[in-house]
Amino acid sequence: MFNIDNFTVYIDNTDISSMVTSMTLYESIHGNLKGTMHIDDKLNIFELFFRGVALTSVRISYTYFEVPTDIVLYADGVIDQIINKQGKTYNVNLISVNNMNEAVERICGVYSGTSNEILGKLWAQTHGVKNILALDSECSSKGKYVVPNISAKEAMLNVVNSSYDKHYTGMFLYQRLVDNGVSRFTSIHDMVHNKFLSAYYENFRIHSEEITMNETTGVSSTIGSTSNFKLTDYNNNFISKLSGGMWGQKITEIDISETTDKVLPVKEKTDIEITKLKLNPNLYETESSLFSPESLITEEIISNMKYRLFNTTLLATNVVAVPGIGCGMITEVAQGEGQISNTKTDGTYLIANINHRFIMEDGEMEYSQNIGLVREGLV
Repeated sequence: MFNIDNFTVYIDNTDISSMVTSMTLYESIHGNLKGTMHIDDKLNIFELFFRGVALTSVRISYTYFEVPTDIVLYADGVIDQIINKQGKTYNVNLISVNNMNEAVERICGVYSGTSNEILGKLWAQTHGVKNILALDSECSSKGKYVVPNISAKEAMLNVVNSSYDKHYTGMFLYQRLVDNGVSRFTSIHDMVHNKFLSAYYENFRIHSEEITMNETTGVSSTIGSTSNFKLTDYNNNFISKLSGGMWGQKITEIDISETTDKVLPVKEKTDIEITKLKLNPNLYETESSLFSPESLITEEIISNMKYRLFNTTLLATNVVAVPGIGCGMITEVAQGEGQISNTKTDGTYLIANINHRFIMEDGEMEYSQNIGLVREGLV
């Protein structure tokens, strides 16, 4: 493992870096940053800063292989406190400010445009202009959204779940640590074309740390290495997925009063017929709803695509931390490196989540990553 440099943690304006003995920061394509920080408190800062009536800001900064990280999170409670003669130890839960804004802000209004335009308007109303939203992908889904006084989190989730780009791939709204607080709205299509390129290791792969006679270990080849891979899901519940229409569906309709069968062949999604109660025209006038019956069909297709993306899940633990890597990127994986453990589950994966782990050892903060990888593959 390699150490991070210039590590600082500020609670409000007080440096508590020397009290932090370990920390985890978690990112995922499913949402906002969060984390936990373990504090060995011999100065009783617990009494001063962790208040029940106001948010406590926690600013974390460090540099790893010349890649700076500077993120502001907020304390979301203290757990597992132990009091002894020397002071206190406890864990502080950390969340992105987005969580608070989306929980307390309620939306009651009407929005029109493409899904990313609607999301941008909801975002500005909820977070203001300081909290940046990067619209990485242009949405083809569009319409009108009447928001009936619900939380901003629920309103934005509705938009995200119904959104798709011109390739009819679903969208994710998420944060990653390397972006220093920026949120991203990205389609699956753009994610799988966003290959991580390491400046420290040509033809980068998350790979086994085993060394062969043809290899020598250097800094570049060590980055991204691990001895712990775990295939947590490979075609699990495949029959249920298949029968549920995750890869398409052909329906046979049998009328019990007749001897003939009616077969409904697989159709293009634009030809699918479905019966739904019409929305009140007074709500939408001449503009269609973002959640019209046709949109609901597309939403089911997009949901199935997202589920398929997680058909194969692989976890690489205790990875020598990779500078600049983040969820929503793709990377190559080589578990066997030509050894007997070589496997068909090697290849290209999407990074679904990263657990950034920091542990104090001999006065230095060591940095490793647990990386969650997914792909649709049925090989």
